[in-house]
Amino acid sequence: MANDGNDPLQHDAKPSSLKCPRCRARYPATDAVGGKRVRCPNCGHVWRDQRQKTLDVAGALGDAANAWAELGSTAVGAVDHASTVAQLVSKTRKRDAFPASEWVGRRIGRYELKAVLGQGAMGYVYEAHDKELDRDAAIKLLPRHHKAGDAETIGERMFLQEARVAAKILHPNIVTIFEVGEIDGVYYYVMELVNGTTLLDLVKRCGPLPISQACYVIANAARALAAAHRRGVVHRDVKPGNIMIDEAGCVKVTDFGLADVSGGDVPESGALALGTPGWISPEVARHERATMESDIYGLGLTLYYALTGDRLIAASSKSGMIRQQKRAKDIRSEDLPDEWPSRLKDAIAQCLHVDIRDRYHDGEMLAADLVRAIQPSQADLTVTLDLGPKEPPVKLMPRWVTWTVLALLVVTTGALAIWYYRILIFSL
Repeated sequence: MANDGNDPLQHDAKPSSLKCPRCRARYPATDAVGGKRVRCPNCGHVWRDQRQKTLDVAGALGDAANAWAELGSTAVGAVDHASTVAQLVSKTRKRDAFPASEWVGRRIGRYELKAVLGQGAMGYVYEAHDKELDRDAAIKLLPRHHKAGDAETIGERMFLQEARVAAKILHPNIVTIFEVGEIDGVYYYVMELVNGTTLLDLVKRCGPLPISQACYVIANAARALAAAHRRGVVHRDVKPGNIMIDEAGCVKVTDFGLADVSGGDVPESGALALGTPGWISPEVARHERATMESDIYGLGLTLYYALTGDRLIAASSKSGMIRQQKRAKDIRSEDLPDEWPSRLKDAIAQCLHVDIRDRYHDGEMLAADLVRAIQPSQADLTVTLDLGPKEPPVKLMPRWVTWTVLALLVVTTGALAIWYYRILIFSL
């Protein structure tokens, strides 16, 4: 993947020192620690140094792809393979009952609508069949409530943006968009059919996921968001309900309806949209514009939910959750359960820093660390920082020399004072 020089994820700057996100101690920024996980000897905090290019420091994920495939045969007793997640989805998946819809049995273009799959804020999602290609698909419909020729509503612009944004990002962990159109006053878009369930429903029905399964799901979601970020797209609504797992164990990130596209038009609901209370970052709660680091924060909250079944941000009302998030503090690895692997706790802590400068700047790095949390590698060990080369001790002059120099200074100063005084008297 070539970089055109405008990649927002490219962190080439090499500062003269590294600063610990927790205690703010500074250390020499040597090439030996570039891109590595580093530990502060002052407070013990661990984080990933991100001064090098993303593609240089996230190479661990390439090897990790093979590791995922081998887990089922080589480490069954320690970790779970993606097929285990798939089996869990198959056993627990059930189709919710939705109200009857007038669209079931009708056709949209070459697609015949067969059943209602879900309901969102802007309409229904239907299971459909494409007779020409003989394949099933999902169709999202947004019926229009005004006459042709009228201006588009905010909801319609957001609906179309969701389809267009998702269509421009081709990635195996993002739902593929096949077609976008309008027919008889109805906007629609056609996407791949994901036979599975959301992470939210999976945890609700099965309870917290084992560490290996949770890491697998979030690592794949992180890679999907990294692909979006490289295209200048910030999702802005990362949460368990927008991550799907199908019956083959494939993870898909969905719902780009609130996405922010750099350089594009943002609907007026747009730049200050909050996303979903309880899953937003502190800066978004303060009505600041969301960044890719805001998506990373959402992944941290989502990973914690997958591991515990609980929300880190919980209140009796949406406004209460937003107020709580505005006052959020850093999550420390010591605050997380002792039985979790230390690398997993460090990764969650780095996701959930209040200061966006201290978070992961790339989903690929987060994915690599999550893989390494359950599949350690000698090639990616944590380096303890040091204070750098010690300065040679300054040699002090003997005390008699110091006193001699001081005495000469006193005598010289006195002589100059007397000379100046005499000149002053004679001039009068």
